[in-house]
Amino acid sequence: MYLDVHFAVIAVWLVFAIAGLLSAMACALTATKLEKKGIAFRKGFLTSLLLSPLAGLVMTFIPHIHRPSRPLAHTVSHG
Repeated sequence: MYLDVHFAVIAVWLVFAIAGLLSAMACALTATKLEKKGIAFRKGFLTSLLLSPLAGLVMTFIPHIHRPSRPLAHTVSHG
């Protein structure tokens, strides 16, 4: 009976480890998308790790909204 319990505990730990690795991979994927948008990889990874990868994906749209379409130098007239 104790042997079955040990196998069950090992199986549960393996499931938790696999879920943790999948979550870390999702956070890393989100951080790479954020890095393409101009946010540092480490900042994006920690944000999506602490909140969730879904919140990190929401962050990918925020820099696009706040970024102007033209550089500021092009909007100023020299006249």
